[in-house]
Amino acid sequence: MKLFVSVLMLLTLGAVGEVVKDFKVACKEFFLDGEPPEFQTGRTASQVPVEGIYVRICQRYNNTYHYATLYDTFNKIPVYSAYRYERTADCTVKRPDITWMIEPQLEDIGNSKEMKLQRSMKVTKQAYNSAYEDSRYDRGHLLPFCHTNSDEAANSTFTLTNAAPQRCDFNKMWYNKVENNVRKKLAACLTASKRAYVVTGVVPSSELEYQTLKKDIVNVPSFFWTAYRCCDNNNKNCEFGGHIMHREADDPTGYNDMNEFHSELRKLYNKPFKLFKDAAFNLKRPRE
Repeated sequence: MKLFVSVLMLLTLGAVGEVVKDFKVACKEFFLDGEPPEFQTGRTASQVPVEGIYVRICQRYNNTYHYATLYDTFNKIPVYSAYRYERTADCTVKRPDITWMIEPQLEDIGNSKEMKLQRSMKVTKQAYNSAYEDSRYDRGHLLPFCHTNSDEAANSTFTLTNAAPQRCDFNKMWYNKVENNVRKKLAACLTASKRAYVVTGVVPSSELEYQTLKKDIVNVPSFFWTAYRCCDNNNKNCEFGGHIMHREADDPTGYNDMNEFHSELRKLYNKPFKLFKDAAFNLKRPRE
């Protein structure tokens, strides 16, 4: 009940999402070894496929960073959210029905860092709540509030920069077959005195599968995916687990081999995409 009441306070309390230039400098604690995912962009590795279109956000609430999001302002959905998993207790609270926030800084870096209700603000670079109305799609968390370990962290997940469209039935299947499964595995990881890191993302729809909500406002992803590492306290001896699920599928595909998972992501994005630095393949580095 405490968590439910606290989440409702989002309607009156300000949360902060800070746009940053480099994940290795800001909120690097949410990435294994402080290394954010990288794309092969042209001839070099980069944290973003294209500068300017993709925006790095350190998701902060009450002056504390809780997770990191790479946001796609063209498709108006996140590429991924990355976080440390730190919850050991079961999550028995129902998902509350509240008004989600937008991020003013995505429209203009000079705007307030405070996440706010849209109201009269003109929004062109991100999703907004009315895009979901009468769409039969839910706002699907990338970092779900049941993967957080405090009321404040749970509050910080209710921003549209941490959500992408999911059909209502897909949302339920993703929760039951992926989010809940991962939560149980990582709770056991923490019980064994280890550390857990998670990256969850989406693959935008394109070509024959291209679909959007209302007048090309928000891309409906073709795939949702998640990958996690369970490591010792030196971030060594890391176990891997991953899931990929098509929006029309009834079941996710599970992966225990990190390189097989990366190989599939490479096909889906049509370019190399490296989540963790110890993946078997290397991206080309820029010359110093």
